Amino acid sequence: MSKQTIQSSDEKAWSDVESNTLIISDDDALMKATGKVGELKRVYNFWTLCAYQVMIMCSWSCNIILYGTVFDLGGPMALVYGTLVVAVGQTILMCSIAEFSSIWPTAGGQQYYTQALATGKMRPFLSYVVGWAVLFGEISMGSSCSLNSASIIRSFVEVTHPDFVWPSWLTWLVYSLFLIAPYLQNYFPKHLPAMNVLGAVWTVGGGLAWAISFLALAPKQNADFVFKLFLNNSGYESSGWVFIMSLYTPIFGLYGTDGLLHLLEETKNPSYVAPRAVVWSMIFCSLTSWASVLVILFCAGDWEAYMSGSQPYMNWFMDILGSTWGGGMFCAIVTMGINYLVIVGTNTAASRLAWSMARDAALPFSSYFAKISTKFNIPLRALTGVLAIDLILGLIVLGSDYGFQAVVSCGGICFQIGYAIPIVTLLIRGRKVLPPHPNFDLGRWGYAINVFSVGWSALIIVMLFFPMYLPVNLSNLGNMNWSIVVIGAIIVLPGVYWVTHARHVYIKEGESVLGGEGQGPFVEGISRSGTNIAAGTKQ
Repeated sequence: MSKQTIQSSDEKAWSDVESNTLIISDDDALMKATGKVGELKRVYNFWTLCAYQVMIMCSWSCNIILYGTVFDLGGPMALVYGTLVVAVGQTILMCSIAEFSSIWPTAGGQQYYTQALATGKMRPFLSYVVGWAVLFGEISMGSSCSLNSASIIRSFVEVTHPDFVWPSWLTWLVYSLFLIAPYLQNYFPKHLPAMNVLGAVWTVGGGLAWAISFLALAPKQNADFVFKLFLNNSGYESSGWVFIMSLYTPIFGLYGTDGLLHLLEETKNPSYVAPRAVVWSMIFCSLTSWASVLVILFCAGDWEAYMSGSQPYMNWFMDILGSTWGGGMFCAIVTMGINYLVIVGTNTAASRLAWSMARDAALPFSSYFAKISTKFNIPLRALTGVLAIDLILGLIVLGSDYGFQAVVSCGGICFQIGYAIPIVTLLIRGRKVLPPHPNFDLGRWGYAINVFSVGWSALIIVMLFFPMYLPVNLSNLGNMNWSIVVIGAIIVLPGVYWVTHARHVYIKEGESVLGGEGQGPFVEGISRSGTNIAAGTKQ
């Protein structure tokens, strides 16, 4: 094979003249090949990325938080088999995303994949939509964890001090504290990988402590209860549809699977490491999710009595552990500790995505948010912007808990939109447009996996738009799923900016993917000036 070496102080590459393919072996050189410049220090590796993702998904605790929903939507049987369905669906979906991450390991993640794959006038528009959808998903995940911590404290106070009336402003105050502390933690990026490992240890260790204590102390349900009991208190008549709606619980613990994609400009050898971290962490979290489901159901206790509380899982902990204070504190410390660590992670991911979008002029005041702090070596302005949006969203709880829940529940829809659009774009153009990607290639299974991924995302999006309970009327507004309204607002706000400004500048300035109408580094074979670009395994 004939090779021409191209080398400088900050990049290593070689050109395969016969196949006209530029093979990149250096991390920052690969960034330049995609039209970006590496500005962040590379501090992550395979293990710290896996730890990050295990921490972010915290699948077992997500299942516990929705303890009350389980016994209304499908019951134990639906949760057991539904978790398996979600595990398989999400894992296959993430194989599609993992392949993209091996080709284009940039902080933009799905936003950049769409830039690379779409063509013509649709390229900037679709990439813009995906970027905003994923950004809102990341922000809503942090907000939901903060609110959950505030709800745990409120529930514990209501049980231990029944005469105390918890005001809504106190919820916002606790919510804000759980956002500000993780924000400050992000000022020290070199310590974040260690924080990820701590988060994974805390998540797995907390899950083991919970499982062992409940298996030892809880009265046990029989196998018929766990594997055969189907319950429907939702108001829907179709058992098949109720089973689909029951996927809400397991998907809650397994949908935030894109977070590590936004850390790849800080990862060593990302083209090789990223896809493996995506898939293996997904498999691990799927297994722990299903294991936690078995523990929850065999140790369900007097579940009908627990349902009367504002947080049924808190009553469950107190009863099984035989102590109001002991059970409540155990639940609070483990769960709020996980929430804190998750928010650290979502702040990191959201700030990197926002910064990447700002580089392409996708945000208001993009030139301001695209700056990297020279003191902290992080996108500090983007990080502060994410915090500000979270705090503003939290003000909704002062008026309505339902309103806030509607906002954060849209995160799952936004993530699935962000997953689906680049895959649909690839299917439309054909997999032949992908450059050589030896680090993670779906090969002959590519089309089947991509088609399944789109179908799976479409199913989850449709499911998440439906209310969990019927009827929905003026006397039961709490049953309303306001996702369609919130998604409309999400469309309107960035939409106005798109019409008035972004469509004139987005990915048209600087070293962005779009180098001109119908041209650029990713056209027919994903080429830059006629040269295919492939990520090589770093030696």
